[in-house]
Amino acid sequence: MWGFMTARIIIFSICLISSLAQALEYRTYVQVPAMFDVQEAIDDAIAVAAERLTGIPVIQLMTNAPDLFSLSEALINSYGYEGDSFVADIDVDGLKVRLRAAGIELWEATRPEFLVWVTEERGLERLMVGQEPSLIVNRLILASERFDVPVRRPLMDLEDTMALSPAEIWGEFSGAVTSASARYDVKNILVVGDRPERQSLKYWFFDVDGDFQSGEIEGENPDDRVNTLITVFINYARDISNENLVIVDRQLITGLETLGAKRQVISGEWPVRVEYTEIIRLMELIDYFEALESISISKIRVQDNVATLVLKTDLTLTATDELISSFGLVQFISPLAYKLN
Repeated sequence: MWGFMTARIIIFSICLISSLAQALEYRTYVQVPAMFDVQEAIDDAIAVAAERLTGIPVIQLMTNAPDLFSLSEALINSYGYEGDSFVADIDVDGLKVRLRAAGIELWEATRPEFLVWVTEERGLERLMVGQEPSLIVNRLILASERFDVPVRRPLMDLEDTMALSPAEIWGEFSGAVTSASARYDVKNILVVGDRPERQSLKYWFFDVDGDFQSGEIEGENPDDRVNTLITVFINYARDISNENLVIVDRQLITGLETLGAKRQVISGEWPVRVEYTEIIRLMELIDYFEALESISISKIRVQDNVATLVLKTDLTLTATDELISSFGLVQFISPLAYKLN
């Protein structure tokens, strides 16, 4: 079943609606309900949601954790038919707990937006790809929906064609790329140079300061080249989004690590999400954890009034939750997710 999963996910992922609520809705068209495989659709729904929560392709997730999607129906709040569609409501909190238990890191940082330019080498000519159908563009857009990474295409109107040429792209004139992209007000830029006759593809990642990274992908099959490009693209997006996370005072981290080193070696780790409005309340919670013998903090990340604390402990999830909830200022949201009053 999983051998065909990637192809189905690319198609079905456009039907997955994401929101800030702790639920995801998966919807897919059903032509003949009597012949529809409900279990397969539930498996697809959970796999698509896991990809979106982690930024990791399902095949890689399955390689690292073969039993990750066992009993997938346990991660579905409800499902049924609505008109000519099959609709499933996914238990996001339950899926997050299962991913964390498998040692898979969630992609919780804000997804960066990208502007994508494409140029193609055709014989002796290099041309900009406009609004015409393009395998690369179409697959990148599907991947952006699949992993929830916003992608925009240039209009490729007269202003764009006058502002940027293939020669400037292949010559790596970063100023020309960032200048032409300025009208779209997007901080991150992906430029693709396809060479189908040479069975290769080059890519550049630019930022608004003109700094760039580049690489080249080779392969006889165009699908293989694009699949590799998508992997590179999503990895890059995840890396730069994590770089934007604000790390709490390093002296505090050092102190916590020193404190943890004095304690018994603990094998389990629970990433705990804490929403807060006042930093002093967060510091009080950290002091509370410092005083506990059964828990130590290995990592702290803070972004947009949300802190992620990685707790090292041999306690069960239930016991950890009860211990955190016993702190007077904590309001329970869901397992491993709390709000500081």
